[in-house]
Amino acid sequence: VTAATPDIVIYLTGSTAFRSVAYAAIASLYNSGFTVNAANGSGSPFTTIANPQAPNRPTADSLFNEASFVTFSGTMPTFGSQVVAVYCNWGGSVAGLRDVAQQNTRAFLSTSLSQTSAFTDNGTNAVPDFCLSDVNQTTTVYKSPTLQSVNFAVVPYVLVKNNGASGTLTNITHQQAQTLFANGVVSLGSITGDATTGTGSDTNKVACLIGANNGSGGRALVFADTGYGALKSTFNYKYDGTNTFVPVVPDPNVGYTSVGSIRADLSVSASQAIGADGSTTVTGYALGYLSVKDAYSVTGNSGGALNLQYDGSAFSTNAVQNGTYTLWGYERISHRSGINANLTSFRGAITNALISNAC
Repeated sequence: VTAATPDIVIYLTGSTAFRSVAYAAIASLYNSGFTVNAANGSGSPFTTIANPQAPNRPTADSLFNEASFVTFSGTMPTFGSQVVAVYCNWGGSVAGLRDVAQQNTRAFLSTSLSQTSAFTDNGTNAVPDFCLSDVNQTTTVYKSPTLQSVNFAVVPYVLVKNNGASGTLTNITHQQAQTLFANGVVSLGSITGDATTGTGSDTNKVACLIGANNGSGGRALVFADTGYGALKSTFNYKYDGTNTFVPVVPDPNVGYTSVGSIRADLSVSASQAIGADGSTTVTGYALGYLSVKDAYSVTGNSGGALNLQYDGSAFSTNAVQNGTYTLWGYERISHRSGINANLTSFRGAITNALISNAC
């Protein structure tokens, strides 16, 4: 069984941090009866989510908001009776800006209606038309050609400690973050201010970094705001599954592609890490950077209990508005110049829907 052949096709890529808002916004553009296909990865089977009811939101499905690959198919008031397929593949803001600017192809999930077919058997490759990004194109190395962009929301980020990490770890300064990003692991006492040398002191414990790859807009945004440098290499750790955080090998600059993987590592109550010498296991905890929305999904972080203050300021909407909390960026939709009439119409509709669903 297959869905109706689309008359109009639109391809989106970019920010993983904003995908749940993007999905809700896209869904709100459709008439009732549209379908949604979702998959977590290129090798996994996909799930078809039929949605016959208003207000045009997919039925409850744990896969949907976390999926990296989602394809919508149906009719929209904007395009009359024409069938519109919107293909989404979220691989990070920087990677998305690169692919839109350079017109690189990406894999997308087909509109075929199937509960069991593998993504690799039913995919389609295409150049993305639009990128959702939480960093400006000028922050990346992909500066040409200049893309057209419209800002539609603010995306705040937080530094988050892993579930069960030391209660003394409550704040990080931008200078301390720079040192962590450069080395991947630092003395916990260098962050908490504990200069004692007893067995249980923070001086004898470490904090390590759980981070994203260099295609991530969140990584570029956080690195830029701290003054570390948006494009600089870093040193990432990961959870090894046995209560210990270990360096990523062979290249520690290669962090996670998926925000879900960062959340998963921060959700564990591990209390050991490989120290600065690269071999000794010591008492240690992990820190990672996530959008506020993603951070609240970390186990143990209900209400932001694991969020660190940044330069002495806790995240709040008011703190962002009054300038005391600076770890945030604009979410924008970007595209190449000269898009056709259908893409222009979609851009107007999706921008308004993104604004509505982000509020």
